[in-house]
Amino acid sequence: MTIEDKPDPDQLLKAIQQEEQRNSLGRLKIFFGMAAGVGKTYAMLQEAHERKGEGIDLVIGTVNTHSRRETEKLLKGLTFVPEKWVKFKDKAFKELDLERILDMKPQLVLIDELAHTNVPGSKHPKRWQDVVEILDAGIDVYSTLNVQHLESRKDIVESITGILVHETVPDLILERATTIEIVDIAPTELLQRLKEGKVYLGDQSIIAAENFFQEDHLTALREIALRFTAEKVDHDLHGILAMGRGWKTRERLMVAVSAASSSQQLIRSARRLAFELDAPWIAVFVNTGAKLTPEDQARLNKNLQLAKELGAEVMTTNDLNIANALQRIAKQKNITRLVMGRPAQRPFLQRIFQASLLDKLESENKQLDILILRQDRLVSLYKRTIQAFQLTSPMVFYWIACGAVLFLTLVGYFAHPLIGYQAVGEIFLFGILVLSLFLGQGPILLATGLSALSWGYLFVPPMFNFAINNAHDILLIFLYFFTATIIGLLNTRIKERDVFLYRREEKVEHLYEVMREIAKSSNLQYLRLNIDAKLKALFGGEFDILVKGGDNHLIFESQISFLNEEMDRAAALWSFRQGRVAGWSTDTLPSAKAVYFPISFSKTPIAVLAYSPKDQKPLSIDEVNFLQAVTEQLGIYLERYVFEERIRNQNYLWQVEKLHIAIFRSLSKGFYAPLEKMSSMTQALKQTALRQEEKELAQEMDQATNNLKMIVDNILTISQLESGFIQFRKEKHSIRSLIEEAFQEVTLLINGHQIDLQPPEHDLFFVFDFKLMKIAIKNVLINAIEYSPPSSSIDIRTSLLDMECKISVMDKGPGISKEMIPFIFEKFYRAQRSKLEGIGLGLTIVKSVIELHQGRLEIKNREGGGTEFSLILPSAP
Repeated sequence: MTIEDKPDPDQLLKAIQQEEQRNSLGRLKIFFGMAAGVGKTYAMLQEAHERKGEGIDLVIGTVNTHSRRETEKLLKGLTFVPEKWVKFKDKAFKELDLERILDMKPQLVLIDELAHTNVPGSKHPKRWQDVVEILDAGIDVYSTLNVQHLESRKDIVESITGILVHETVPDLILERATTIEIVDIAPTELLQRLKEGKVYLGDQSIIAAENFFQEDHLTALREIALRFTAEKVDHDLHGILAMGRGWKTRERLMVAVSAASSSQQLIRSARRLAFELDAPWIAVFVNTGAKLTPEDQARLNKNLQLAKELGAEVMTTNDLNIANALQRIAKQKNITRLVMGRPAQRPFLQRIFQASLLDKLESENKQLDILILRQDRLVSLYKRTIQAFQLTSPMVFYWIACGAVLFLTLVGYFAHPLIGYQAVGEIFLFGILVLSLFLGQGPILLATGLSALSWGYLFVPPMFNFAINNAHDILLIFLYFFTATIIGLLNTRIKERDVFLYRREEKVEHLYEVMREIAKSSNLQYLRLNIDAKLKALFGGEFDILVKGGDNHLIFESQISFLNEEMDRAAALWSFRQGRVAGWSTDTLPSAKAVYFPISFSKTPIAVLAYSPKDQKPLSIDEVNFLQAVTEQLGIYLERYVFEERIRNQNYLWQVEKLHIAIFRSLSKGFYAPLEKMSSMTQALKQTALRQEEKELAQEMDQATNNLKMIVDNILTISQLESGFIQFRKEKHSIRSLIEEAFQEVTLLINGHQIDLQPPEHDLFFVFDFKLMKIAIKNVLINAIEYSPPSSSIDIRTSLLDMECKISVMDKGPGISKEMIPFIFEKFYRAQRSKLEGIGLGLTIVKSVIELHQGRLEIKNREGGGTEFSLILPSAP
């Protein structure tokens, strides 16, 4: 292999990471066919039985057999997940129970009819979105799909069959599929199945035969299905080879998107071309500042969403000149091909005064290939002319234009005898120039036409007659009309540019104000109130920020009423957990009253921004981008806020702990002197007692006093260990002496147990703090005494392993369950089986002392019953 043939390490690493990510997700297999009735569901159920025979845990989410007996027989022996009922318009419909499947977590789920549209009120509008969520949960899916439901082939199928396709699936779903199995039969055989009633029943079969199910249609659909499958195989193979050989694609495509319905056809064509070239592609919308109607805005959002679903990188940019914007993005993204629809014939005036978009792009960028794709549904010239001169100004502006022309006419009428008709024309021209500073394009065109008619009829001789005999006057009128029109349109265009720039500046200013409010917020409540006020002034409606609590769950503390409803809570939680937008106007829980934007920092969910619109007007692309920019800044602030809160809590807890330790130390020292005095008095009583009862009472008092001294010692030791003020003296000491002294100090607490003390044959000397290690061994011995049956034996063994000293204490108690092991070293934790009085500090001290010596603890249950505690010192002898 030459150096040129070696794969790029970065590309290989990226491919490996993508493969690891794919392996963590569920695998999708699609049974693909040209039409209904070819046997997709039958083939899926057959394979399901084979997988079940292999021991795979599989369930049926939903299957539609269309009353076909052969298919219904294959349902026997398979487990069903009952479908849920969804109410819509006082009726109930069965739909896939997505939540139950996610809770069950089977290995494989069968979901028929991938292109199905869910009933309104479901979590997702489309079934393929349910499948994506199931795959993201790591569950494999089998599904079925017909070629007419493939989004990029929708236009071709409609042109062949003449039937509109309402349900589609984006091509990215098929790219995500690990396996596509084509289920194919000859068109003649499918038509025979239709006649026999094996595809549809009753009248449905007749209607299908007269429309969709015709041999030429089926032949064409079969070819499309086979060709797409071959392209998919070639595409996957090219990806594998590119990863291995380091191939790099040289093509990058860009398609311009608008609010027109024809953009959908253009997007699908660009997707097919990009798939054939195996090239990345970008869909660009250029915002020229023109106001869109709610219908146009909804259509634009739909077009951009379609491009995103088909795998495009969606971009929006602001520019009055579409050609300049496309050229700028083409240079930034290294675009090699620009995909455009075939331009229709333009109005006459536009062809004279304005170069076409295609001409501008072709003349100014010689490095860019421009592909003109056919469009089956071109807008007529009449409709384009109406759109070009669409009167969008308020009606009052047109009345103002008419009044201004009337006023200029009156001025000219009185001035005409003094200055002549030619000077009157200049008055009209000056008036049009002034009007263009205040009115829009439509009123200016109206004023220009009315002024030209008024001047020609009332002032140009012969007066009160449109017949003009002088060629000079005819030329003068035409020059006036064109001059007034051009000046008026140029002025309105300058005005539009100023308005456009003002809107951009206003957007930046609003964003700056919101960022400033975020930065100066002193607490979370202040932030929520200020952000709500700022965003409400910009958008209307209601806003709120839902943050997560200490248990990483979203806290629904809000004064907004709709957050009490189940649908909105579900949308907010889904957005928080998945890190994607959900709710109203989205593809996830669109029945919610609000839209929810996730707030994250370093890909970790922190909070959710909730927005309930005042009306149901869809958000524009700029508005969505604005809110997403706000959420990014909120993520930075909330992460800082959470971090500062955590530091404050830690400081508070540290101060409380410090005070707690100081109290323990003072109490321990205060108790220690009286206990020593009580102990000496008890010893004196034992020696002077005459009766047996007095001796036994003195013995119990001595035992209780020693127990209390042990508790006080533990309190004093733990306070010193945690405060960090302990005097840690590591010196060489005898292990034998350590064990014997510890044993002597717990003799009074043995309570009938048999202690089998076996010191090492050869005395070992290790470096450790004698006092602390003695306390640790005493606590292990007392723990064994507490939890062992009366009169049972307790063994103490010492061994040398790999230059480590292992001191083991073995009892014959009930042992320690696995559930208790994580808690036994916590402060004040005591099992209910304890017989002696204590406060649960013994094993906590043992762990702290061993960690201080850089040793370790081993705990295990003995085979014959009981527990073995081992203290291991790492120092060499």
